[in-house]
Amino acid sequence: MKKMTWGKVLGAFALAASASTAQAQAQAAWPGKVVTLVVPYTAGGTADTLARGLGEALRATGATVIVENKPGAGASLGTDFVARAKPDGNTLLLASTSPITIYPNLTSTPYDPLKSLVPIASVGVGPVAIVASKALKVDDFAGLVAYAKANPGKVTYAVPGLGSVAHLGMAAVNKQAGIKMMQVPYRGGSQALPDGLSGVVDLLVLNTDVLLPHVASGALKPLAVMAPTRLEAWPTVPTMAELKLPKIQYFSNFGLFAPAGMPPATAQALQAAIDKAIVTPQYQEMLKKYYLQPGTGTGAVFKQQVQNEFESNKRLIKEEDIRME
Repeated sequence: MKKMTWGKVLGAFALAASASTAQAQAQAAWPGKVVTLVVPYTAGGTADTLARGLGEALRATGATVIVENKPGAGASLGTDFVARAKPDGNTLLLASTSPITIYPNLTSTPYDPLKSLVPIASVGVGPVAIVASKALKVDDFAGLVAYAKANPGKVTYAVPGLGSVAHLGMAAVNKQAGIKMMQVPYRGGSQALPDGLSGVVDLLVLNTDVLLPHVASGALKPLAVMAPTRLEAWPTVPTMAELKLPKIQYFSNFGLFAPAGMPPATAQALQAAIDKAIVTPQYQEMLKKYYLQPGTGTGAVFKQQVQNEFESNKRLIKEEDIRME
């Protein structure tokens, strides 16, 4: 039996310690502490619902998840907060793609939309609908167009923020229908909802999950959905294509984003945890409950979707001359 020199013994110990450290680091790559999901809108909206549902699903990983709402400036305040956060995977953005692919194409932002944040996964898709207050004496979209033409500038519509999908969609409605309705931007769908219910604004243009119970109760009147097909929840409500406005198809793609610069081990662990969480029965049931559709992709697939959406919205905003107003 060969004797080991003291140097070889130390080397063996060092190798074992290195392997043990690497294994521990991989295991502790994510989550490292409390995970904060930043929602750049007011509480009670679609993103908030998704964040809380995702938080519940992620708790199976041992993570302590909290949801923090940071609304304002077309969702750019919360988005910038995450972009500036430490890239350790413990501060994440859950938002529609709008502050990444729309808002920066309308105005300057303190963050680079395609470099400051890393797309992790699409976590849910919400159709956008146009609904009327009971105070507005129209019962369908044709009636709305007729009324708006007879009363230019009188009809008001609420959107959940400047640079939102609803902002783009209604700018296109005004132009393609040949009408002029006035936009009223809010800091989230839940903030706009009371003003629609009370008749302060004539129309609400929001994700359908926020509107469902109020349409069901008769407090709001659905006029149209900006989805490719009619919604299961509202089988009698027409799509924009059926209303002879086929180019107006808008939906909110909600995604999870992380600050750029995460260590590879952290990024891999986070991606694996999210990919697993969004396909759990618990999470899928939550989507169904609110008539939300599953996400459109994760990892590199979602990253490419965001890039394509950014370029598409850039062209649309220029062609339609859509502005921050």
